[in-house]
Amino acid sequence: MQPERSTLSALSPKAKGYDLVIDFFSNIGLSREASMYLKMFRNISPWKFAVVLISAESLRCCSKEVALDLAYLCGLNLYPVIVLDNLYSSEHSLVSPVGKSPPARKYKTGQRIRKLSRTNSRLVSSITAAGGRAMSIYTELFSLNTPLPKDSEFDFRLLVDHLDLGPVKEAVRRKKIPVISPVVMDTDGRTEVINSEIVSNALCSRIQPQKLIVVSEQGGIEDRQGNLIRNVIISTDYQALVDSGCLDEVALRQMEAAVRLLREVPELTIQVASAGNLLFELFTVKGHGTYIRAGHSILVTESYEKLDIGCLRRLIEDGFGKSLVPDYFDQPPHRVFYERDYHGVIVVKPLEGDIFYLDKFVVGPQWQGEGVGGPLWRELAKCYDKLIWRASQNNPINNWYLEQADGFQRTEQWNIYWIGLTPSQVGGLISQVVNTRRTVV
Repeated sequence: MQPERSTLSALSPKAKGYDLVIDFFSNIGLSREASMYLKMFRNISPWKFAVVLISAESLRCCSKEVALDLAYLCGLNLYPVIVLDNLYSSEHSLVSPVGKSPPARKYKTGQRIRKLSRTNSRLVSSITAAGGRAMSIYTELFSLNTPLPKDSEFDFRLLVDHLDLGPVKEAVRRKKIPVISPVVMDTDGRTEVINSEIVSNALCSRIQPQKLIVVSEQGGIEDRQGNLIRNVIISTDYQALVDSGCLDEVALRQMEAAVRLLREVPELTIQVASAGNLLFELFTVKGHGTYIRAGHSILVTESYEKLDIGCLRRLIEDGFGKSLVPDYFDQPPHRVFYERDYHGVIVVKPLEGDIFYLDKFVVGPQWQGEGVGGPLWRELAKCYDKLIWRASQNNPINNWYLEQADGFQRTEQWNIYWIGLTPSQVGGLISQVVNTRRTVV
């Protein structure tokens, strides 16, 4: 269910702080996701919250709606870095062209800078009027010690080393949202409006935020039939999408732009959505637009010796919301499958002969919905033909377990699942599995 704009606009940005977000999203059944993201955002530097690129079309049509959402975030002490689209430009990759904006060549640089300046000022004023705080940032973001490349589509990596994050940090220190115009001045004194995606991508490379949200009136990336492409994991989905021929030139360009950025900032989440869904994109796992991630590297080991036990313990405890028994790692595993950055893990232990016990399957709360579980399970399936495991009866992924399993039996306390076992094998193991001691308490 999508938040109603009228309901969202009625929320006072200073009313109840974090509790207000939880109350709002609990009404649409998403309080757990909102709570997860709020906790995560509390634990990072405020200026690393998120980078938001707002398309020119959204600035023209929905600036007041965007201002309301941004003012609301101020009330939560959250300050995303805003990058305004370079008005009247068709030089887009992630942002799909919508509408019939005049071509950039009809406007001289001075005209474009003045128009962009007025747009920046209007958005800052609208945020202030809505009860928030914001600060305009122009050429002071950049300390270019070389002339600007003549090609306006230059690689964003050329800009990274020339970024001065001081103005962004200062704005956030003063509890104001930084609103950036993509205007630069080089050593020759030449001022130019550059591609806004170059600026947002360079900021992502330097800041390393959790999310880049591209606010576009298209509301996401669409296939040739106009269907929204909801979720893309580059490592597993991208080539198949390209080979299928379902992407037109615009969508293909958007995907290629995402791939280029995620190569440099692999932990980033890119979300393309409409202006009306900005808060929904920030505080939910997948939002209502297109959700793009680089993917995950799954590693395998046969002991705990090569693992960061502290990271692994935190992952398991966060995933279960309980404490791991102190001696858990004293008993060696048969194999451990883990995401390289400890976003998820599967622990398998010996049970009986060639039958093994799936002891732990955990994806960290902040990475749920980001495609970690699937790659972990696929690696598990490559190594084991015979598995048995249990799950509490209120486990949220029990339906998913049921789809993976060959068989299932409910006991008084547990759901028991298995793969590759005969009825007689299962019958001899049920009691053993049920009586295995609890290791998260």
